[in-house]
Amino acid sequence: MPLPNYRDTFLQCLETLKGLTGRSEDYARFRWQAIYLTRGRFSYFFRGASDGQTAGFSGQQIDLTNGEITIIPARSAGLYGATFGLNEAITAYGGPAKSVIDVAHAFNEASEMSYQPEFFYVRMDLLHSANDSRMGRADNPRLRENTNLIFVGLDQTTADLLEESDIARWVAQEKPMASTDWYAERFYYS
Repeated sequence: MPLPNYRDTFLQCLETLKGLTGRSEDYARFRWQAIYLTRGRFSYFFRGASDGQTAGFSGQQIDLTNGEITIIPARSAGLYGATFGLNEAITAYGGPAKSVIDVAHAFNEASEMSYQPEFFYVRMDLLHSANDSRMGRADNPRLRENTNLIFVGLDQTTADLLEESDIARWVAQEKPMASTDWYAERFYYS
């Protein structure tokens, strides 16, 4: 069974994420985190938050060979996300709730061969600023949007091999994925 293609979901999340690397009129409040674990020497960690009045953003590049941490602009999350998007196959992790680092270790430890996937974790908690009272929900309901997903990037040959391996149980089997732990663009009113 071929791995579900999550490229479009990744691109939608990346587009939203790029709009959250500075102040945004679209959201009354937001909080987000992105982690990019590459095949190479560096990994990247980003955070951002705004409560409507104050905002804070941070980015770090970690050299995995010597542990050196370099501060980078949070807005570079879009650039590194685009780099992840160069993977030939992008699917989503669908296993038990774990951190992206634990998932990466599990992939490496459980495989008989080296799949060398990349991982891009996105968590976004957004409160839209538009007034949706026309929907008849309370006096001033706000639309909330949540995303919590680990994308797995592979070259096509590796993706084909992964489909037949025991590790395939950890990736999404369908799209959209039905999960209480992993989801993209889950909307509700509060």
